[in-house]
Amino acid sequence: MTMKRYSSACLLRPILLLPILLLLSVSLCFAASSDAPQKIKEFHVKALFLYNFANFVEWPDDAFTGKSSDLKMCLYGSVPFGGFLDTVDGTRIKDRRLKIIRTSDAEDIKPGCHILFVGTDQLDLIQELFSNINHLYVLSIGHVDGFAETGGVVNILRTRDNQKFEINLSKAIENGLLIDSDLLNLARIINTK
Repeated sequence: MTMKRYSSACLLRPILLLPILLLLSVSLCFAASSDAPQKIKEFHVKALFLYNFANFVEWPDDAFTGKSSDLKMCLYGSVPFGGFLDTVDGTRIKDRRLKIIRTSDAEDIKPGCHILFVGTDQLDLIQELFSNINHLYVLSIGHVDGFAETGGVVNILRTRDNQKFEINLSKAIENGLLIDSDLLNLARIINTK
């Protein structure tokens, strides 16, 4: 399998102009009706992270039921920035259509997700969730301390001034995922067994 090379600046700028413009328009609508512009900015950044992770990870052909199968991004639990990602539902990621699935029911994600974002309201159940679904080929993403150490692949962290992320590289490899080296260069790498 060949990996396409991307510059690290590519993560910071939009890969597709239309989806980013849609995300921006939604963020402006939220910002106009909200008293918390900082929270809106944080939600927008997290949505961009998730969207861009999809562009920098390769799944093997076995992760899909067919050549035209969707790339499924499941937002499990309370995901306050889900509206930003709804705007990119149906866009193309490489050769596949991105399908956003928002749910609080674990049964909805058992058939399979390629990207699984776990909301903070479901973190108490994370070990049960990881043991009850097949995580082969799943890029699991969270945003709470310790997520990557407890079986998640990517953890988005809020620092004092910005958002950063860590990648559990051994878990990504175990899940059959290939992560672009440019993305790895931007992350804090964790290896657990």
